[in-house]
Amino acid sequence: MRTGRPIHACGKAGAMMIRKTLQYLPAQVVGPAFQFVAVLVWTHRLQPSDFGFIALVFAVQELAFTLCLSWWTQFTVRYLPGLADRSAYERSESAVILLSALAQLPVVIVALALTGHLGSPALIGATLAFTLSRTINVHLGERARALSDVATYTIVQLAGPVVGFAAGLALMSVWPDTVAVVAGFALVQTAILPVLARRLGMRLGFPAATARAPLRAALAYGGPLLIAGGFGWICLNGIRVVVERVDGLAMVGLVSVGWNLGQRLIGVVATLVTAAAFPLAVQRVAREGVGAGIAQVGQTAILTLGLLLPAAVGLALVSRPFTQVFVGQEFGAATLVVLPLAALAAAVRNLRMHTVDQVFMIAERPGFLLGVNAVEAVATVALCAIGVTLDGVRGACLGPLVATTGCALYSFVVARTQHGFTIPLQAVLRLAVATAAMSAVLLLDIYPKGAWGLAAQVAAGGAVYLGLVALTLHKVLRAGIPLSRPARSSAP
Repeated sequence: MRTGRPIHACGKAGAMMIRKTLQYLPAQVVGPAFQFVAVLVWTHRLQPSDFGFIALVFAVQELAFTLCLSWWTQFTVRYLPGLADRSAYERSESAVILLSALAQLPVVIVALALTGHLGSPALIGATLAFTLSRTINVHLGERARALSDVATYTIVQLAGPVVGFAAGLALMSVWPDTVAVVAGFALVQTAILPVLARRLGMRLGFPAATARAPLRAALAYGGPLLIAGGFGWICLNGIRVVVERVDGLAMVGLVSVGWNLGQRLIGVVATLVTAAAFPLAVQRVAREGVGAGIAQVGQTAILTLGLLLPAAVGLALVSRPFTQVFVGQEFGAATLVVLPLAALAAAVRNLRMHTVDQVFMIAERPGFLLGVNAVEAVATVALCAIGVTLDGVRGACLGPLVATTGCALYSFVVARTQHGFTIPLQAVLRLAVATAAMSAVLLLDIYPKGAWGLAAQVAAGGAVYLGLVALTLHKVLRAGIPLSRPARSSAP
């Protein structure tokens, strides 16, 4: 049975999403591009053990954010746009940020102690400043995105990765490498906090009184997501922990290059569409109901798949020439093994996070996400440990890939059967055919060696994919608009 929504309404929603996506494009491309460049530069400037430590510092910051502030950020993204009176929220926000900063201190100290880096006061100070400033920056950036404040979101996305990276390179001439890299990011991230607060109309200080209602609502909604996020952190970083326990920081550094590059590149591709998508879905929930919000996610899903599928397959196929051209020799062998598997795992996980998971967030079922992430985390660690024992680096990467694929398939089945979420088969087949044609072009043995040959290979494959998609773009987009059945908004 048809929903009765006119085709032009769907087209209008799609046009709005595309317009918002273009507004977010600089933030979603430039900042992550510099993060990608930073990884490549560090393979030429850092020893594997130093790179391993830097990778763990970033992982610890993500854990600190997840445990201490993500519950409030998730509540902010989901509910702040719909609040008619934000005064109670604003009175609570400053207290939450300050208390979360205090809670992050033991997380950082314990992590430094476990890696044997408590002997350097400079490194401890830089790591603490980096963690606190980046965590607050992440929250303020998501707050800006929830309110469609593209300019403020862009400042957050560019300042640390671009200016902070440059500052770290400059400091490497006067400080030890690890201190310089971490301190560069910390200095810039701290410096922009007053700017962000002023743009968002916030006062960073402990308020005279807090409102309890927003805190209770945030804990009810964000509490399960906090725990789910903790499990999600294990899914992304469990491989580093397992490898560090088995083979030490140097091996973490070798594995982290390919893992970071694969995750980063695919993550950037995903957010080209998804940065604007969820706020739009939330806005449609407020205007038209939960079913309309899930329909918006369905429209996003086909566009996301159209980016992730060729990106993951293409990166896997060009991983050898890419590694030979850009990655430092000491990291090359491990990167060649890790990069294709990391790209495929990242594609599956990003597709689930930015589409299927959002169905359950809109339907207010954070408990389901908690369960799925818990299973994935346990499976990731177990399979990674088994894999690294049986097949070294390759086995360690296969563990997360198998775990995330299984959980993604299960989540999709539940979202489809219980909430009417679909990714139309016709559109998927068209994208698969275009990706297969692109793959055939990439595998041709006609490209010269070196950077120019790699550029020609990527350009040829990309042109074939885009050309085939463009021929049927209107059909792909229309197939991505779920008009055939209404989305059910409640769990059985």
